[in-house]
Order: sequence, then C-alpha cells, then structure tokens
Amino acid sequence: MAKEDEEKTSFITSQGIFCYSKMLFGLKNAGATYQRLVDKAFQKQIGRNLEAYVDDLVIKSCTEQEIIRDVEETFRTLKKINMKLNPKKCTFGMKEGVFLGYKVNSDGLTVCLNKVEAVLSLPYPKCLKDVQRLNGKLASLNRFLSKSAERSLPFFKTLKKCTKKRDFQWTMEAEAAFQQMKESITELPMMVAPQEKEELIIYLAAEKEAISVVLMTERDGKQIPIYFVSRALRGPEINYTLMEKLVLALVSASKRLKRYLQAHTVIVITDQPIKQMLSNPEVTGRLLKWSFELEEHGIQYRPRTSVKGQILVDFIVERPEDNSEYTLMEYKEELPDP
Repeated sequence: MAKEDEEKTSFITSQGIFCYSKMLFGLKNAGATYQRLVDKAFQKQIGRNLEAYVDDLVIKSCTEQEIIRDVEETFRTLKKINMKLNPKKCTFGMKEGVFLGYKVNSDGLTVCLNKVEAVLSLPYPKCLKDVQRLNGKLASLNRFLSKSAERSLPFFKTLKKCTKKRDFQWTMEAEAAFQQMKESITELPMMVAPQEKEELIIYLAAEKEAISVVLMTERDGKQIPIYFVSRALRGPEINYTLMEKLVLALVSASKRLKRYLQAHTVIVITDQPIKQMLSNPEVTGRLLKWSFELEEHGIQYRPRTSVKGQILVDFIVERPEDNSEYTLMEYKEELPDP
C-alpha cells in the first residue's frame, strides 16, 4: 500500500492500533488495484507467454525448451516485485489445465465436467428461485451453446409471467425445453483460439424472439467454432424486419467480440444484402446508427455457399421457413437520374 494510505486502514486491538502495509482483498477496489499491479509487472509477457487474471497466472509454452525459459523469465519478474507464490498451488509442465473454470489444452477450450454435471443433475424447477438458479448455471455455458437464447426462451417467459412467488407455473413447454437443453449440454463442442492474422468467419441467424451469431475459423477444410453469441429480443425489437434483426445480431456480436474483430479480418457469410443496405446513402434511423458502429471494424461480406461441418448444420438457418410470418426485405437498386 502507499505510505500515505496506510493510516486509512487502521484498526484497534488489545495490543494497540495497527494498520496494513499490504492491501487486503477485502478492501474496496483491492481486486482492481491488484489487477493493475499484475498488468504493469507482467506487461512484457502478457499475451506472449503468460496470461493473468487477478491472482491466477498461466505460463503458456509450445515446447519443453520454452517452458524453462518462460518460467525463468516469470520468476525473475516475481523476484523483482517481491511477490511470493504458494508452492501447493503451483503446477509445472502441464499439457492440460483448468483456468477460470474452463479446461485448456493445445487443441482448444472445453467446459469443465463439473459445470455440465451441475446442470444435468438439476431436477425440474419447482419455484421461482430454481429457475433463476438454472439460468445462472446456463450463463457460464452460453459461449459453447449454439442458439442458447432461443433454447432458454421458455425459462425467460416463466420468469416474466411470475410476478409473485405463488404465481409460479412450470409449463410443458418449459419442461420440453429443459430436457432439450440437457441433451444439448452433453455434446458441447470444443472451442479454439484464433491464430495471429487468421481470417475469421461470422454466420448470422434471426428468429422471431432471438438472434444468434457464431464466430468460426477454417482449418484443414473444416470450420471450427470460436465463440457463440446469442440474446433474446426485447420490446419493439421483436417487430424488427428480418434484415434489421440480422444487422442487430452483427452489432451485438461486434460489441461482445470486439477483441477478435479488432485483431483479425472478419468475413460475414450471408445470403442477405446487408452490405448494400448499410451502404445505401438513403438509409436512416437505427440502420444508419448501426452502420456507423460497424464501420470501425472493416467487416467484409461474402455470399453463403456450402456449409462445412456439423456445427453449422446444427446452427439456426438464416432464412426462415416458407410458412414463416417473416417477409424478406427486398433491396432496390438505385436507378440513374432521368
């Protein structure tokens, strides 16, 4: 702690008045202060051979020779800032480990089994608190779960209708969605991390009450998922046209996945004229606002052809069925002046 701030942490004991010389995690803003310390101390390593989140440090190396070099560099930094480690919590030379609740290895990122089992072992909700607990557990799996918002709509509706605890009703629709959710969770895909300067792909999907996005990369002729983004539509958003919902999905994904869009070339695969619509000089209202938000990323658009991989086969189709109440927006080309 800064010398001038030590007296602010003073407390009285039977032996006298004491104050802290080191900041405790129980103090306000201690976590943020400690994170700034770690970021500053390891600024030359973070992103290169080390990742840090508060007090969790992970040294990442590609070969056995690099492990020794990276560990030595990390220890030199720790010694320089006089930071101590607990040997019982340190492990070296791991090919697979758990970091921030996810299982990480050289192939990619998977969900820890205890998170999956926590949902599978849940009985059907019997009260409002059980539904809230279920939604909380599913929140940690949303990145791995395709169209999670659409799957969770029956749960959201149950909460919306339940203004009082005694009004709670677990419907057949919610029970069917609950069982389908459990089946989906048992087959969650592995996520990969994008490589430097790798070209990324985005697929969009829109339904009546939910929008979904999947960020992918193509390797060895296969498209592998990196991140699933999904959210339910609220209020007037439900009445948006299909085109507006797709653009809204892209805008939501650009905010959620900003770190990916800033570091990589991103291509949106779509069979809708999104690019022409956003670049139309006559566009106004929310579409004009969204076009400004998307301009900073330099997103490219390509028509959708064949689908590569089961992940996309299971993903929501972008174009609704023929019997859907949606009508596709027609893009009118500008005619030359008479």
